[in-house]
Amino acid sequence: MRLQSLVLAPLGVAAAATNATINTNTNSTSAKACPARPATATISSGVINGVATSLPNALSAVNKFLGIPYAAPPARFALPQPPAPWTNALNTTAFGPSCYQNFVDNPVATRPEVTEALYNNPPAPESEDCLTINVFAPAKKPRAKRAVIVFIPGGAFQIGNGRADLSAFAAYEDIVAVDFNYRNNIFGFPSSPQIPITERNLGLYDQRLALQWVQENIASFGGDPDKVTIWGHSAGATSVDYLLRAYGRDDAPPAPFRAAVMLSGQSTYGLAAASYPTNGTMWQGIAAEVGCSNATDVLECVRRVPAADLIDAQRSTGILTGPERDNVTFLPDPVDSWESGDVAKVPLLMGTVAQEGRGLVNDRITLDLFFSTYLPATLVPAAARELIVATYRATGLTTDFDIAAAIYTDYVFQCPAALLAETATSIDIPTWRYYFNTSILTMVPPELSFLGVFHGSDLFLLLTNPATTKYTVEQYEVYEYLRGGIARFVKDPAGGPGWAAVGSGPDDVVVLGDVGSTPTAAAPFNATLLDAKCALYAPLYPILQAVLG
Repeated sequence: MRLQSLVLAPLGVAAAATNATINTNTNSTSAKACPARPATATISSGVINGVATSLPNALSAVNKFLGIPYAAPPARFALPQPPAPWTNALNTTAFGPSCYQNFVDNPVATRPEVTEALYNNPPAPESEDCLTINVFAPAKKPRAKRAVIVFIPGGAFQIGNGRADLSAFAAYEDIVAVDFNYRNNIFGFPSSPQIPITERNLGLYDQRLALQWVQENIASFGGDPDKVTIWGHSAGATSVDYLLRAYGRDDAPPAPFRAAVMLSGQSTYGLAAASYPTNGTMWQGIAAEVGCSNATDVLECVRRVPAADLIDAQRSTGILTGPERDNVTFLPDPVDSWESGDVAKVPLLMGTVAQEGRGLVNDRITLDLFFSTYLPATLVPAAARELIVATYRATGLTTDFDIAAAIYTDYVFQCPAALLAETATSIDIPTWRYYFNTSILTMVPPELSFLGVFHGSDLFLLLTNPATTKYTVEQYEVYEYLRGGIARFVKDPAGGPGWAAVGSGPDDVVVLGDVGSTPTAAAPFNATLLDAKCALYAPLYPILQAVLG
């Protein structure tokens, strides 16, 4: 079996499709100020001025501090550094710019016009000086320090930003909520051979610095640094898995979190375990595209290229960079780490979406292209391919897109999540799962109705604002239930979100939304039935583990 067919193809194409994050820069996800009042906090770098806003029928007003620098303006292709202190109070009433975004255009991933309509509408300003963090805290003085949730956004390590307004968690759930930007694509993962491999995963180091900032400063907002839950979606959930394994090492410092939420992502089973190439081939292709391949100092030459030109070079060549296995931020042998218990043993809450693949697979794809990219003949012989396709056709699916998207949902998301939940439970980590099956298509443009219950639908709903969003009855019930469940888990991780833990009985996963054709807010469901198609892919994961490490 050729390593290239299993690693480079998924990473050059699938990674861009595997971890998109929903747009959070819209009116529907911003808490409406009514009215706005000043708010002030003193942090390690100085005084910051935010704003206090209110949501209807909330437990408390919310103090919002937006665009706080958690790092100094980053030098290109260099590790993040703490910010310099400031003397005068800093205005933190508006989100900072996004880090540079690379919207990928290729024949297997979602069409770029669909991606941008969902994830970049309207476009946020972009800058290399983008390492900012946002805090949403109840304005009411707490009797005790509050639990904290820190959101790590996704986006295939190519796009994504921390511009989600998390006011509802503070207003209705009485927790402190945080999100932040980190560098992506070539700016966050420069694969230059001139950079030591332990200093290439800059985006992951950005995440660590943000978590360190939370430890040092969250008490200034009424939060308890000992009660932090990390919450990742898609590539953010992949990052959470990286962190769980990194902080499970014998020589690791104490983890800066006590629980973890992983939605639609992990980095242990299947294609998500792959590392980008460490030999510099991706870097060399981009360097050639910007005219630096023959420079005396290629790294310095690329450092001088305008940022927009570097983004254009990635788009025109289709070359992507992302996390490399460096044995610091991204450890080898993920399955072995989990099975042996060499992970941070904190409670887990995991979620997947019914039709993940419909927001990630190109709607014009052919099955031949899909299989050659994700399930090549070296991995799946012709007879096995026929069985897989026949299984999905038997459910009523007919088009190449419908079948490919359903396979992708199970092969890349649903089944790896089930495996990880089972493994975590086997090493005595309390674990809970949900399966999201609620349509939010009333909230997206009508031309996107073909997406169904697409990747990120749960996050889209979670980030809505009750003051401005028109929900269906089912949407609102699921929104309240899921937000409340996550908040219960954040406040009491050992107690869980309010439904049965994995391994506690046959109905140990909760379905949020439709069970078959029956709408419901939440219903216990049998995980064995939910994961039935995973038998098709179970033989493939050990092979991928051996090939991908």
